[in-house]
Amino acid sequence: MDERLAAIEKQKQDALNQSNQTYGGMLQNNEDLYNQQKNYADEYERSQNESLDKQLAFQEQLINQQKETARQNMETESKKAKNDYFSYTNPYGLQAESMASQGLLNSGVSETAKLGGYNTYQNRLATANKAMQDAFIQYDNDINQARLTNDVQKAQNALKRLEMQLQYSEDYYNNKNSITQNQLTNNQSLDSEYYNRYNTEYNNIQEEKAREEAIRQWEAEMAEKQRQFNEQLAYQKQQDALAQQNWEKEYAMAQVQAKSSSSKSGGGYNGKINNISLDDNTSKPKYDAFGNSVDTQNLSDYYFKSTTGPDYQPRYINNIKLTKTGKTLKDIGTIKGVSGSKNVWKAGNKYYVWDEDLYIDVTDKYKN
Repeated sequence: MDERLAAIEKQKQDALNQSNQTYGGMLQNNEDLYNQQKNYADEYERSQNESLDKQLAFQEQLINQQKETARQNMETESKKAKNDYFSYTNPYGLQAESMASQGLLNSGVSETAKLGGYNTYQNRLATANKAMQDAFIQYDNDINQARLTNDVQKAQNALKRLEMQLQYSEDYYNNKNSITQNQLTNNQSLDSEYYNRYNTEYNNIQEEKAREEAIRQWEAEMAEKQRQFNEQLAYQKQQDALAQQNWEKEYAMAQVQAKSSSSKSGGGYNGKINNISLDDNTSKPKYDAFGNSVDTQNLSDYYFKSTTGPDYQPRYINNIKLTKTGKTLKDIGTIKGVSGSKNVWKAGNKYYVWDEDLYIDVTDKYKN
């Protein structure tokens, strides 16, 4: 993958990770708040019930104290009734003295009075006991009512806790749903943004590749055209060289034929090559064996003076200086009408024999 596309992918993943981390923190905070609220609801119910239990215990304590007071009152009343009865029936008491003074002591009246005192005593005991029992019943009812009220209030506390938890749960799930939806929307937006950025960069890269490919193809076409041109040029040079070689051969043969005709007629060049005088030792341009102009000052630098006749032998062919090969014509072959003792000269990759007034190309004979 292209490094630019890889960079966009990494930026996208980093953005998504950061988004998920942010919304993950929000979800965690929402859950922590929900747990705190649940704990608060539980603590609310516990503290309210604890307060109710303390109030109930206090009320039970007060009622039990009241029951104890009623029991003590009953005992006090019993003691008073008993004391009054004993006092009333005491043979030495005021009642006995009163009966005695009236002459009723040990009489029916006296016995009836004793019976009445006993009945009064029993009635007082029964009344005190009933009062105590009534008080106990009332106190027990009060305790039961307090306990019932306590349970009702606890039920109300439980209902209140449930209502609180339901509200907290609703808030929690609403917040969670909202956060999750926002996270989804945000991540989709990030996906879309980086998808567009990726496609834009991808298209840019494809365009770059297309331009590079077009340039490569153009360069390949230019290179192919240059190669074809070079091949054509080399071929043309080869053809030109072959044409030159053929021309030189034809020219040499024409010169041989002309020389042969001139020799038969007793003529000669008398110091000329290609009808150009070799005796002109001026600064005019000089010519090689094929009439090509060469700028030289001294004929002696450009021609070999013949020691056997008036002819001059040029030192250059096509501006290339001739050198002896050390071989003669008879070493490589024969040419009709040309002496085999003639030296073979080299100019570049060509080989020649000088026959008095011209160079004969003997390259093929030399190389074969």
